[in-house]
Amino acid sequence: MLKKKGVILYGNRKIEICDLPLKKLKSNQVLIEIKAAGICGSDLHLYRSNKKQLGARYGQVIGHEPSGQIIHKGIGVKKFNEGDRVTINHIIGCDNCKYCFQGETVLCSKNKGIAAVGYGGDTNYLILPENSCIPLHKRISYVDGTFVACTGGTAYNAAKLAISGPVRNVAVFGLGPVGISTLLILNKFGVNSIGIDPNDKRRKFAHSIGVKNVKNFDTVKKLINSSINKEGFCSSIETSGSKEAQSRAIDILSPRGLAVYVGLSNGLPTISPEQIIHKQISMRGSKVLSSAMAIEMMNFMVNNKFTFEKLVINKFQLEDAPEAFDMFDKGMPGKFIFLPNP
Repeated sequence: MLKKKGVILYGNRKIEICDLPLKKLKSNQVLIEIKAAGICGSDLHLYRSNKKQLGARYGQVIGHEPSGQIIHKGIGVKKFNEGDRVTINHIIGCDNCKYCFQGETVLCSKNKGIAAVGYGGDTNYLILPENSCIPLHKRISYVDGTFVACTGGTAYNAAKLAISGPVRNVAVFGLGPVGISTLLILNKFGVNSIGIDPNDKRRKFAHSIGVKNVKNFDTVKKLINSSINKEGFCSSIETSGSKEAQSRAIDILSPRGLAVYVGLSNGLPTISPEQIIHKQISMRGSKVLSSAMAIEMMNFMVNNKFTFEKLVINKFQLEDAPEAFDMFDKGMPGKFIFLPNP
């Protein structure tokens, strides 16, 4: 008999590993044996929140970056079979609007993350609607599958947006897992890019895994000012959510440049309309990716022998979740991955 365990969120930096009931499958659902699950930077926002801020998420399983193998399916499931390897689209929509029909659940006005509706991914067994599953390419590992679900998928979509026009160079703000993933993808695209972060530890880690051009903002600004025409970057991608970085992502651009925003933040924005008007800047928001783009991304990875696994220097069992979240919360660089059923 299968026994389910999950990482339960209580807020104020408290989580626990608990035994949980394994519910009966509904007609449109599959049961996934989770092979790998990642901790996302957005999970830290929840981890640091209090009970009131968590609301319905209090006492629920956290996480939205799982991948694994289907071991049972409900009676109505048509797209998948037992034994299929899957990653996930972690945004659940209404299944009844034009965006959901197109696989763009992230644009559905009623969308919610899987963990917000009781499908948290930091567990050993996960029941999900079949529409939330994406076939995992046979040549892509379960660990890379977790990146497709969120961190890498977010990076891939942002990188594609940033180079949608004639682009010579791209500046990426933030060297967390999303920022580094973005830079690795841009490098594989053949785009000249630079990573910007005030944290020396993060810059050194990024450099150690192949991101050669990393600087702090002041150094980059000096390089621009010392150039002949003092032009900035064609595009920028802000991944950190820092208000200061959100403003600097515009300051660093050439006239008619493009700023792509990925990182979430709380509080009042710091971007002034004057920053946008005088240089005729364009701005785009980017949030994860569609199921169709996830397939495109996996084909890109296979065709280019691309992997995110070099970011993963920390692998844990579910029982080690308190330690893992504490380390990530304290700013240790790299990606943190659980291996519930290795």
